[in-house]
Amino acid sequence: MQTAIRRPRARPGGLVAAAVLLAASLAGCAGGGISHPSTVMPAAYQAPGKSDPALSPQALDAWWRLYDDPQLTGLVEGAMQASPDARTGLQRIAESRAARSQALAAYLPQGDLLGSAQNQHTSESFGGLGVSTGLGSTTTGTGSVGTTGTTGTTTTSDSGAVLTPSGSLQTYAAQFNVSYELDIFGRRRAAKRAADADLWTQRFDYEAVRSMLATNVANDLFQARGDAIQLAEARETYRIAQSLARSADLSASHGLTSTSDAARLESDAATDAAEVVRLEAVGRAARRTLLDLVGRGLDGIETLVVEPVAVAPPVPPQTTPGELLRRRPDVREAQARLQSAAGTLDLDRLGLFPDFSLAPALELAKTTGTYDSFSTIWSLGLNATAPVLDRPRLLAIVRGQRARGEQAVIAYEKAVQDAYRDAENGLNTLDADRRRGASLQTAVDRARFAFDAKRRGYDLGLTDLTTLLAAESTWRQARLTLSTAQVTTLMDSATLFQALGGGWTPPPMPQRVAAR
Repeated sequence: MQTAIRRPRARPGGLVAAAVLLAASLAGCAGGGISHPSTVMPAAYQAPGKSDPALSPQALDAWWRLYDDPQLTGLVEGAMQASPDARTGLQRIAESRAARSQALAAYLPQGDLLGSAQNQHTSESFGGLGVSTGLGSTTTGTGSVGTTGTTGTTTTSDSGAVLTPSGSLQTYAAQFNVSYELDIFGRRRAAKRAADADLWTQRFDYEAVRSMLATNVANDLFQARGDAIQLAEARETYRIAQSLARSADLSASHGLTSTSDAARLESDAATDAAEVVRLEAVGRAARRTLLDLVGRGLDGIETLVVEPVAVAPPVPPQTTPGELLRRRPDVREAQARLQSAAGTLDLDRLGLFPDFSLAPALELAKTTGTYDSFSTIWSLGLNATAPVLDRPRLLAIVRGQRARGEQAVIAYEKAVQDAYRDAENGLNTLDADRRRGASLQTAVDRARFAFDAKRRGYDLGLTDLTTLLAAESTWRQARLTLSTAQVTTLMDSATLFQALGGGWTPPPMPQRVAAR
């Protein structure tokens, strides 16, 4: 009795596994991933200044409400909806979503439905002089399934005449060819990481635009109010100049002062009147600019009333430098670009691995005429392609993407450092503004007291005109400096809130930062 020895048969799965191992060893030449960014932040800010420990960092989401200013809140939140910049940002997000869907659709089953129809007519020919005519149209396409055709028969007589049977033949066919890549190595996951990061990049860019928009609206409103304050001061200066000119005229008429003093005061009053006209034009331009910024560029400027007020800014909430990594949209955008670079690098490295794809196909054919027939053909194939001669180009692509990834690492680290610098400088500046404003208020009070004293002395003839005008100029300059400082303080406070990452609600931090 003989025992048959059965040899193991080669299996397709073993071939695939061998190809995978070979590709993995070859792809190792592509090197590793990109570096991990260094973002170690200080525990606290070094800048002086007050902060409100009762406020949580979430108060920065809508920092403009901390001013308790209904006009500011309405303008900022209206601009978030109607501003052209904000609306354009939303459309960019929609475009990025479409690009993401397009990128991921390449890893879904691909296939086209192809159809063809042919009508063939033949007529008899005798003596080799007959004519065979045909009429029909054919639509063909590419696929893994071969095409089928029909052949006719001819008969030759003893005299050499060709006899072709007459008749017509109609052929209808439909093919459905499908190709589906087997995601053995995770190409789709890498593409999804890169596409998701690109989408987040646009989201954070949109939030950065909105954050900047809120700051610009606040600053333009504060500047318009500062212009209104200067206009009110200019009108007050003009009123004082007119009063002094009338007093000088009256004194000159009684022989108490010279007529030259009266003329000089009248000249000053005319100059002050011209300044009022200039500041009125500045105020109108400021309101028009603000209306355009909030998306109301075609409204009349009378619809925007700007009061000459400059209140003290609110105290910012207590935050830490580490909050900047989560709250700053520009930092989050740089982080998303780093993630996109890492995902693209993974995808490029996977280009060194072979591709495996299934290729099922189905063909239906129907023929009518002398003989009717119907056929169904289906097939299932497995295609495999591996880069061989193209490897140098693919390796160059990987090296270039790794360099771009390292640039993204540097850009992220720079964004973090810039964010810390902005916040630190903002805290320093706002603290200096507050202390400077207190000193300037004292200067205005003392200059007003000195002017009132000189005015009484001039009315009594105890003070000359030059001394009076010098006191008035000192008081006016102190008022102008104080109002400018107050507006600057408000604008610096809005800039600080933006530097601290205010103006939006940050989503949770992504877990994966970069490829190792």
